[in-house]
Amino acid sequence: MKEKEIQRLHLLKEYEKNIYEQNNNIKYICGIDEAGRGPLAGPVVVGAVIMPKDSFIEGINDSKKVSEKKREKLYEQIVNEAIAYGIGIVDQQQIDNINILNATKLALTNAISEMKIKPDLVLVDALEHINTLRNTI
Repeated sequence: MKEKEIQRLHLLKEYEKNIYEQNNNIKYICGIDEAGRGPLAGPVVVGAVIMPKDSFIEGINDSKKVSEKKREKLYEQIVNEAIAYGIGIVDQQQIDNINILNATKLALTNAISEMKIKPDLVLVDALEHINTLRNTI
């Protein structure tokens, strides 16, 4: 890996590193991201993953900043290396019934429910007060 990419990945992991250092009770941190909140039609999809602390996958970034081809390659690497992962999908009909925010929260909850190992802490980039989870920041 190039030095610049290694530095970028270290910066991405700094937040998690600080959490692990400050709290010995936290063993598994789950990262969550969603896709589909912007379109007028279609499902909202949420991915949840717990990666090993020493995981460094070259090119990993916000899905909107990665090409479709690269996302597919990264998906394989993530799934192969993950401690646990889950995917939650809420379809357009349910989005229309409960609104996009609640649909996103439901997809997030479903993704975590799929995980074989449950996280001690969940990192979510754009949602607050998700009462179906134990710990969020």
